[in-house]
Amino acid sequence: MAQTGRFRWLWLIAFSGLAAGCQDRLFDNPFDPQASEAVFEVINTIYTPAALPRGLTWDGTTIWNIDGSSDTLYSLNTSNGALVRTLKSPLANTTGMAYDGQDLWVCSESQADVYKINIFNGDILKRLNFQKAAFTAVEFGRDFLWLADRLSNKVFKANPETAEIVSSFANPGTRIAGLAFDGASFWISDPQTLSIYKLDTEGKILKKYLSPGQSPQGVTFDGRFLWNVDDNQKIYQLRFQK
Repeated sequence: MAQTGRFRWLWLIAFSGLAAGCQDRLFDNPFDPQASEAVFEVINTIYTPAALPRGLTWDGTTIWNIDGSSDTLYSLNTSNGALVRTLKSPLANTTGMAYDGQDLWVCSESQADVYKINIFNGDILKRLNFQKAAFTAVEFGRDFLWLADRLSNKVFKANPETAEIVSSFANPGTRIAGLAFDGASFWISDPQTLSIYKLDTEGKILKKYLSPGQSPQGVTFDGRFLWNVDDNQKIYQLRFQK
């Protein structure tokens, strides 16, 4: 009887360890644990002070992360995550942020307005209204704004001066939490499918990757590496295979 109890106790320990391992299926391994080959490498991880991490953008020097719980924009050192400065978003429920080479653009899921703000003091420089939309991410590339709309599940290409929608493409996943452009391709993060998609400019899937964390949010490209923030308050610097 004692021996049976001992085996049961050992089995419970083993099962608990297995369950914990299953929970951490997407752990901080340098390589995707479910891929047959190493498709990306986590070369650095920094922590964000954002309680509810959302959009990311790169300004050429620092990486910015939105705190969706306070609508605060954090500028962070990419080497160690040290806080450089903060700004307050003019929007409630801020979800996405982009850098146009000079200023920041922010969007919200709760209203159809997109604001351009001064990167140093947060002053509003421009307001665009898109009538009906729920934007979850924004990117600036090739002189256009690219906006992920939850209502239509599409990415809109919009004129940053007039708010005219020039074209659009469908989201290949369920929900876009992050949108980045690397000069040739788009990158989309989807927390519902735990995926990061690489797309061409027409929206065709080029690659699909398992995300490094369990709830991928904003993504941004720094000219060499892709960065992805997760709900676990970690920001992953990723190097993908060519």
